[in-house]
Amino acid sequence: MTERTSRRTGASRGGRWIVSRRQRPDAAADLFCFTHAGGSPGEYLRFEEELPEIQVSGIQLPGRASRLREPPLTSMASVVDAVSEALRPERPFAFFGHSLGGLVAFEVARALRDAGREVPRRLFLSSSPPPPLDHGGQPVHTLGDDLLLAEIEQRWGELPAEIRADPRLLRMALDVFRADITIYETYRYWPGPLLDIPVTVFVGDLERDRLRVTEWRARTSRAFEVFCLTGGHFPFRDAEQRRLMLEQIRHAMAAPEPGPSPRNTEGGCHDGVAIWGRMGGHRLLALAAESAEGLEEAVRRSRAGATGPVGATASDAAPSADDVPLPYRRFVLDGDLGTPVDASAEPAVPVSRNTVRRPRIALLLPGQGSQYARMGFALCQELPSFAEEFEHGLDLLREVAGPDLRTVLAGTGRDDVEALRQTVVAQPAIFLLEYALARTWQKLGVEPVAMIGHSLGEYVAATLAGVMTLPDALEFVSLRARLMQRAPTGALLAVPLAEAELAPYLELGADLAAVNAPSSCVLAATEQDIVRIEARLAAAGTPGRRLHVSHAFHSRHMEGCVEQLREAAARLTLRPPTKEFVSCITGRWITAQEATDPDYWARHMRRTVRFSDAVGTVLASPPDVLLECGPGRSLTSLLKRRPDLPANLLAVSSLPHPGGRISEPAGLLSTLGKLWEAGAPLDLAALAGPTPRPVSGHHAGPGPLAASPCPPFPSPSARSEHRAETHDTTRSRR
Repeated sequence: MTERTSRRTGASRGGRWIVSRRQRPDAAADLFCFTHAGGSPGEYLRFEEELPEIQVSGIQLPGRASRLREPPLTSMASVVDAVSEALRPERPFAFFGHSLGGLVAFEVARALRDAGREVPRRLFLSSSPPPPLDHGGQPVHTLGDDLLLAEIEQRWGELPAEIRADPRLLRMALDVFRADITIYETYRYWPGPLLDIPVTVFVGDLERDRLRVTEWRARTSRAFEVFCLTGGHFPFRDAEQRRLMLEQIRHAMAAPEPGPSPRNTEGGCHDGVAIWGRMGGHRLLALAAESAEGLEEAVRRSRAGATGPVGATASDAAPSADDVPLPYRRFVLDGDLGTPVDASAEPAVPVSRNTVRRPRIALLLPGQGSQYARMGFALCQELPSFAEEFEHGLDLLREVAGPDLRTVLAGTGRDDVEALRQTVVAQPAIFLLEYALARTWQKLGVEPVAMIGHSLGEYVAATLAGVMTLPDALEFVSLRARLMQRAPTGALLAVPLAEAELAPYLELGADLAAVNAPSSCVLAATEQDIVRIEARLAAAGTPGRRLHVSHAFHSRHMEGCVEQLREAAARLTLRPPTKEFVSCITGRWITAQEATDPDYWARHMRRTVRFSDAVGTVLASPPDVLLECGPGRSLTSLLKRRPDLPANLLAVSSLPHPGGRISEPAGLLSTLGKLWEAGAPLDLAALAGPTPRPVSGHHAGPGPLAASPCPPFPSPSARSEHRAETHDTTRSRR
């Protein structure tokens, strides 16, 4: 049977994405093969000759073979999304991926896991480096055609003479190679829960050390093995090496299927699990069950025995939510390690989305004005994973930009509070807090599908998406803050009007600084003009509200900063984003051209912030959760004013309102519990940092997640000694 006929008969099993030489309806299992850069499935489909009991199929990407007329894909996310949608296996299956194909197979397996779908029984990886990748050196995908061809042939050997001799064929080959190399070079690994899948790695003895293949062991919680073959990058092109490799694959796929991860049923949660998480004096009990009755029984037992052994895990670390695919969920938050003070009160309703896929979570990253005294201080005391990221960022900031913000951030005196209001201090401090929070959420298992940054927050989104490195972003944000601090003073006024109603006020000398919601905008002007605008608004019965800033951001008054920022941005290495985020300037998904254009980032603080449009773009295909990742709840409050916000969309903030009675650790744990109830794949063991203390399953206190204090701030005496030094440094760099 030809490949073309096979594709037609196999349309229901993946259509044009999945090809095979012949159909084997009686096969015991499927082996889906992911090809190397520039490759097509044909070479891998021949594996079927030595695997008679297995249906061998190949993943056919656009731009090659039967899909020659389709434009090739250029990002890992687009490939993973398309392949995951096409895969609908009807029997046990495994993945084989060679080189780039190994990384694609790994990410598709993670995507299937995150969607709550069946995952491959085993992952076979060949000559594939483990993530995260080392992207050092000159990018290859941006080279001109001649240099690209030379690089390809240096790495993988000369192209066939007939391709080199035909300009049309050479053009098509280079386009495919460029697209695949772009996927590889722009791919960024986002940490998450380990795969619960055995992994087998094949590698040629000439490449074993260079490819670091043994580091794949860190990506699975199941069995791991490496088979060293004789040869280089394609050892299986030798008949004997191919026979040895396929013999191992055949043996592994014939082995009994591994059973599911054991569920903990201690503490009376008869058809579910109970998992402890703890930060300092705050404790989260996450409950999950297969039925409403089982969940209510678990809640009753937690209330009755909050100081006893309620579902404490018996392992060295708590299981993640990926080990707990149970639809009925509830969380209890203890305020004093004894009495539950926060618990979900709604009737037990299954997380229906969790039976189909994991919830899609988008991050919201606020801008200046959201800062408050000692922000992040309590989290650093009680959450080691956050403290590690925040400390690292503070050290980098001191190296690349000069000031050490620890003194100001830890202080409560009038001078410290006033310093934090200054743009030159506030912007790098907010950036660091948001970046550390986002990285902490990633360690806890939250992988955002999208991000929206409000003004300064877009720089955090760009850094998380790999557009800028963290040191570059800190240096650039610090320069931006210093230039803005030196700009002419001005004021910002929030007005409860739609953009179309602002013309009379713009004529008084104001610029439109931000459109935050359909009927909520911000005007920027000089102090004198703002006073006139306030009077007219009051007379019209729509009084405005001053924002606590000293300058007219996102207005003509920032024009003098643009040229210096353009020069600085031109020195940055800007890369296409590896994670999707929305431009707060255009209100649309940012493009690779915009993200890598120095002028975009130079004029960013001059242009209107279109946060309302950005939210509308994300809501066009709404996620399940919008998670504010920064100080306070300013963006969450703006969201809830929107009439188009879906009723079933969960909008939550990472941290509580700074003026409330809830502490930062308690607020974050409460949000963690809400994400648990929504079915998010969480790793509560990450609360304890890299070395959680083991605990017996019969321990009477909290589980293994207790975090030891890890303060990154100086003591009060040290603060008094260094305050003057910090302020002098800040002034000198303005």
